[in-house]
Amino acid sequence: MGKQTMLHYRLFKEINDLFASGHDDQARRLLMEVQSRSIALHDEIALLQNRLKTLEETVDLARNLFRRHGLYWLKANRIQLGPFCPRCYENEGALIRLERAQGGLHCPYCLATLPSPLHPLDAEGSPHAKIIPFAN
Repeated sequence: MGKQTMLHYRLFKEINDLFASGHDDQARRLLMEVQSRSIALHDEIALLQNRLKTLEETVDLARNLFRRHGLYWLKANRIQLGPFCPRCYENEGALIRLERAQGGLHCPYCLATLPSPLHPLDAEGSPHAKIIPFAN
């Protein structure tokens, strides 16, 4: 049994003893303290769960993000999504999808212009995801 669990057990026992001996006001004050601690613990757990989720997403991204021909691509279910702007990713950690532009690729965020990838298939011959323009 951990120290925190033991402290809670002692507090609950003390509260029970106070109620049993007729010291209701003191027992209620201790109950409010336990409630406050419980809320603080709940908030801390929620924060830690959020941090853990962020770390898991970061690890997953690191496993599935790769660079080829100077551009970033993301593997998702045997499909390669992208290409993504190398300048935005390396400077800000942002995955900004490049758009087709007159013989090359254009980043709508940093305005970089890059050459298009050489082939629609990579060395293993697996298909890339299609670049779908969202605005014309």
